[in-house]
Amino acid sequence: MFEKYFSVLDILIAIIWLVILVIVLSNHLQKIENDQIKGYFLKNYFFKAFFSLFFTVIYYFVLGGGDTQAYWDGAIVLNKLFFRSPTLYFEHLMMPPNQVAYIKHFNIQTGYPPGWIYREIEGWFICKLTSVVSLFTFRSLPATLLIFAYFISTASFRVFEVVVKIGLHSTRTAAWCLLFVPSVAFWCTGISKDSVMFWTILSLISIFLNLFIFRKRLSFLTILAILFFFFLIINIRSFTLAAILAPLLVAFSARASNQFSSAFARISLRFIFILVGLVGFLYIGSSSYMAELANEAAVIQQDFSNNPIYTGKRYNIDISDPSPAGMLRAFPVSVFFGVYKPFIYEALSPSLLFNGIESTILLFMTLNFLFNGNPIKKINWIFKNEFLVFSLFFVLLIGFMAGYTSVLFGVLVRIRAPLLPFVFLLFTTKSELQIQDGVKEINKPSTD
Repeated sequence: MFEKYFSVLDILIAIIWLVILVIVLSNHLQKIENDQIKGYFLKNYFFKAFFSLFFTVIYYFVLGGGDTQAYWDGAIVLNKLFFRSPTLYFEHLMMPPNQVAYIKHFNIQTGYPPGWIYREIEGWFICKLTSVVSLFTFRSLPATLLIFAYFISTASFRVFEVVVKIGLHSTRTAAWCLLFVPSVAFWCTGISKDSVMFWTILSLISIFLNLFIFRKRLSFLTILAILFFFFLIINIRSFTLAAILAPLLVAFSARASNQFSSAFARISLRFIFILVGLVGFLYIGSSSYMAELANEAAVIQQDFSNNPIYTGKRYNIDISDPSPAGMLRAFPVSVFFGVYKPFIYEALSPSLLFNGIESTILLFMTLNFLFNGNPIKKINWIFKNEFLVFSLFFVLLIGFMAGYTSVLFGVLVRIRAPLLPFVFLLFTTKSELQIQDGVKEINKPSTD
């Protein structure tokens, strides 16, 4: 089996691609103006590349395959179809799964996509994306993993650049939070929905933060990039779009309110944004959209509960009431599960161990936030800064969605992975006093 996925030829192709990617990365490195962050650039890529390979080896040869192997097998089938008939290949890229096309277009020469992946629209979409990359890597799995790691590492580094520029964290702290979280690298660098979603989320966050905080010009290419990433989200996990756009709206309200010197004006403007958001939530809740979303969550939960494909430790959250009131009642426990679970004693398997360790660290960081100093002042400081406000609401929404729908710890840790860098950033932000002291130190006259 090892030869099937990591043959000598596959490894040689991967080495060639590694040389190409290092050249490309070195070119990127020369364009980075901040010398303090340059040293993290290549380290970030090799960290992601290592975990991409590590994740694949664990799942292929220790845990017996799973989704990630099926995505690759489906991609190779499409790759073979391309060389048999490019027209049919592009036809499959453009259309949803179709049983007639499955029987008619695939044969013994091309092979057949795994049936359970082909029937799932989102899973088949990942196969299609991967098949495009596999055309350039000549079906080399390790080379494809190196390319996936390239896209994800560069996206995470762009967010890292923005966070360092904002100045709420030291460079080292921002690096550890955004670039070197082991469980995030493990779950979000291989061939999976989670990797594509993580790349998409980071890319959109870096674009929007640059637009809203640093007022960068909205170019035509930026618009195309935003539309492309929206397309990916809609085809993989559409509910994630709300988890990005809603926190951006709240962050925008924080930025707008900070323009006023009057405390009354700031509070009033924030109240108006909250009121508009509440009215919007109640309107959506009274429409069929919320019911459909809740029913979709119930279907996902039931699928994870009853499908024998999905194995591992489970938990249960009551989602029997799909009304806005029912979802609000489920919100606190869903967020808690989404952010802090699994605990270390619940994470004794090879794939969950990193998450258990990180959850323990996160609990200690939470206790330190609450009991070391004045938590009210810390919360006020968070609400004063648009990036911290964005991070807070992004964590809450992703945590809720992950905890509400996952059922299995193995699924939970994948969906919640994108929130971990931001929850770590929330708990490690500099205080207002520290930032003022830093500005004073920078502006202090030299004695030389």
